[in-house]
Amino acid sequence: MQQSDQSGSVAIDMALEDVNDIISNKIGNGHVHQSNQRVSNYNLPCGVVSLDSTEHSIDYQIYTIKYGDQTPCGYSRKSGTVLFNLVHGARYNEVGARFTIEFKKYKVEVLATGDIVEVNGVLHVTNYTGGYIWEAVTSSKTIEHKIRGTLQVLYLNGKERTRNLFQSRTWASSNGWSGLNFMLAGDTIISGKKIVETGRTYEGNHQYQTEALTPLQWFNCGSGFAGPYRLQKGEFRMHLELPAVDPSCFNVEAGYKWDIENVGVDPVKVNDCNANAYKISIKLGELSMTEYQLY
Repeated sequence: MQQSDQSGSVAIDMALEDVNDIISNKIGNGHVHQSNQRVSNYNLPCGVVSLDSTEHSIDYQIYTIKYGDQTPCGYSRKSGTVLFNLVHGARYNEVGARFTIEFKKYKVEVLATGDIVEVNGVLHVTNYTGGYIWEAVTSSKTIEHKIRGTLQVLYLNGKERTRNLFQSRTWASSNGWSGLNFMLAGDTIISGKKIVETGRTYEGNHQYQTEALTPLQWFNCGSGFAGPYRLQKGEFRMHLELPAVDPSCFNVEAGYKWDIENVGVDPVKVNDCNANAYKISIKLGELSMTEYQLY
């Protein structure tokens, strides 16, 4: 089994989707004086065994998502807890509302490979535009969240790596649910580059900065809210700090169709619902190479 930096990214994104799903379904309002009966009727996200709320301060509630590893969720199994609570504003859907997401021994295991990662740390989220995510469809709103924070990703072999997130996450729709799309972009300028993430690599423990050359964009390839959603566009570049190696970077470009049954035929850039692969361009000093990887 070979773990990679992508293992941590997938685990983090799963938890963020669960938090957004709960908030978008108006489970509580974050304020202790604004109870919501939807909690008792809500179907919890896959892998979640309970959702509890406790009074955090005189004004705010803290919500605890508990995962149970006895129940598989698709191709994975989850455990640990993720907590979130409003820290500014009266409701999560207000313009400028801020909330925190705390990971406590949150683990994701891929059943087919035994790949396990554990995530700990805190993210700070600002609802920059206001609104619930579903309002991108029902009210033709553009919903943007800005995310900052530091997470520790622990891998199966005991390696622990730091990740610092500087992200803009945007939801919009051009045509109801079928037109819903999601965009992930960098949100901090460092040395003239729009950075989405910094940290250290799984292999080699090298410092890196991930630059968003163009945002990654997912589009609904179905007719309803369930999708499926397909990554169709975008290109990120990871700049590595390698001793005496310049340049040292990896470009990852989405939107290619790879027919793995036709050996020897290069993938084609399609940028549509047929996309299933990244093009990875590697430059390490005088060495240049290109390879492809399925989503």
